[in-house]
Amino acid sequence: MNSWVEWINRQTLANKFKWANLVTSGSVILASTLFLVSIQVYFFTISVVAQTQASATVVSENLSAALVFDDRAAAGDILAALRALPDVQSAAAFDRQGRLFASIGAPAGMAPFGMRSRPDYVLSLHEVVIVHPVQVRQQRLGTVVVRSSLSSVYHQLALYLGLAIPVMFALMAVAHLVLSRLQRFVTDPINELSKASEQVSRLGDYSIRARVPASEDVGALALTFNNMLDRIEKRERELESEIAERRRVEARLDRLAHFDPVTHLHNRHFFNERLEAAVLRSREQNRRAVLMFIDLDNFKAVNDTLGHDVGDDLLRLVARQLAAELRHEDMIARIGGDEFAILLEHVHDVDMALAVAAKCLATLARPILIGSHDIRIGASIGISMCPDDTRDMHTLLKYADTAMYYAKNNGKNAYRLFTPDMQDDAEKRFVLDNNLRRALERNEFLLHYQPQVDLHSGAIIGAEALIRWRHPELGLISPADFIPLAEESGLIVPIGAWVLREACRELGRWHAAGHPVRMAINLSGRQLQEPGMVASVLSILDEAGIEAQAIVLELTESMLMDASSATIECLHLLKRAGIELALDDFGTGYSSMSYLKTLPIGSLKIDRSFVRDLPGDAEDAAITKAIIAMARSLRMNVVAEGIETEEQGRFLRENGCDKAQGYFYGRPLPGVQMRQLLDQARSASVV
Repeated sequence: MNSWVEWINRQTLANKFKWANLVTSGSVILASTLFLVSIQVYFFTISVVAQTQASATVVSENLSAALVFDDRAAAGDILAALRALPDVQSAAAFDRQGRLFASIGAPAGMAPFGMRSRPDYVLSLHEVVIVHPVQVRQQRLGTVVVRSSLSSVYHQLALYLGLAIPVMFALMAVAHLVLSRLQRFVTDPINELSKASEQVSRLGDYSIRARVPASEDVGALALTFNNMLDRIEKRERELESEIAERRRVEARLDRLAHFDPVTHLHNRHFFNERLEAAVLRSREQNRRAVLMFIDLDNFKAVNDTLGHDVGDDLLRLVARQLAAELRHEDMIARIGGDEFAILLEHVHDVDMALAVAAKCLATLARPILIGSHDIRIGASIGISMCPDDTRDMHTLLKYADTAMYYAKNNGKNAYRLFTPDMQDDAEKRFVLDNNLRRALERNEFLLHYQPQVDLHSGAIIGAEALIRWRHPELGLISPADFIPLAEESGLIVPIGAWVLREACRELGRWHAAGHPVRMAINLSGRQLQEPGMVASVLSILDEAGIEAQAIVLELTESMLMDASSATIECLHLLKRAGIELALDDFGTGYSSMSYLKTLPIGSLKIDRSFVRDLPGDAEDAAITKAIIAMARSLRMNVVAEGIETEEQGRFLRENGCDKAQGYFYGRPLPGVQMRQLLDQARSASVV
């Protein structure tokens, strides 16, 4: 049974409809035929029964006389007349006692029938037996039994079935054809839906639609199906658009994750991955890999002066120029700000790496034209190698950074190869940096003051405040060691503020003691960038009770080279407040000359490197004379520093220098001793 159910479930809807049509129409036609056959059998049988009853009635009436007179021959003749009837098989007459009186066709030993008072019959599948009493005047004389065969009925039934069965099959065929045509109105739309579903599933094309005429059932289903496909197609388009957008976003995120958006070079993240792999290959294959850190010199000045757009253009051009100097297998990346990194693999000797560094410096030394701006920059390059210096990626990075720091702090526009001494110095710098952060809190800083004299009168007219750091364990630390660290870390701002406040307080004490000298105080470029710088200086002056004209703020050439418009405005505000500005270490830079006409500079300080060999060195003498002459033409005062001999002082005085300072006139002294020196100078002048 289950197998039949499974077989039916596997059939198509059309086949199910066909079988349903055949079963239904066949059942109806068969039932109708059986009903008609039954009717015909009934009527045929009733006809035979009626005919036999009629014959039995006639015979019973005719046999009465024969029975009365006991005339068996006459009774036989009467029964013989029944032979004319085709259905009658036998007939028998029985007397009153039930004995056979006469018969035709009766089987031998036929059982007698009892006396019957009225007609009766027995119907079986093969025959009908009629029992009829023979009576005269209500007196029963005997019984007549007539047997008729039903073969004529079956013969008629066979003829009827022979006609009915073909008609039945014909009707079934007609019904099947009609119902099949009718079923197509149902199955064709469903087949169309099925076909459309199969194509959508097979092709994945949601633009396919089911073409089904509108109706209240299947048409509504098709409309719903097509509407569903509309929504799926719309969602599919949205998904495709969303996926495409997501891929674009992922590609963009991937590019942002691995590429610098300005220069389109690889970024720090991707470079570190490549560097790690290169270090691993270098260890496994024992081949040299070289790392270069490149930091552009004076890039900040370009950015602040010409704007970030020009700065970005400059970075792009620099990236393109550096990449042009490399081999195809080499890698360059921008790792942040104005810093680049280059990775060289399969380097046979150190000279090859140095040659690449030299080419990079030569390329960056050439002028770069951006719009109407002719820009000149340089670079500082630090080089470390694997496995020569280290086999660890992070250490290799640190070594290259350390070497780059040395290149930048030794004149810039140079490259340096890492050496172990650099790491020792770096560790010392690290120790100093950590201690420097607590030096202010521990009051470890102090000021010394170096006298400044008038070269014509020899009188002390001022002093320069010089910071010192007395560490409880490391001893006295030179400003040359800790000032660069303070500049890098930003600590120069609070340290510079402390120096300005402490120097002004000491100057206030000198003025109170009757010494109207001036104080020269060094100013950091980071201090000038602080918001409210001018107001802070004026507040310190007011707190110390001294006039603005009593101090000179000394600036370096590098500060002016990197000065932004905000910094220049700050300098003008200080000048308008009455504070004199001096340019320290003049002549050691290479681009400050153009600032002298536009910046509010009141004094130039000739660097000790030009004074050291005076008057014997003709070149230094010529440079010193030129600086003095230029300052005079710009109505600026000239201060020479580092004077250690009387001959140096005489040369400077004879060539028009105004003021001087150096060991020849006095070493830097603590505030108390400087005050004593001023007292002694005043006493000597009185005498």
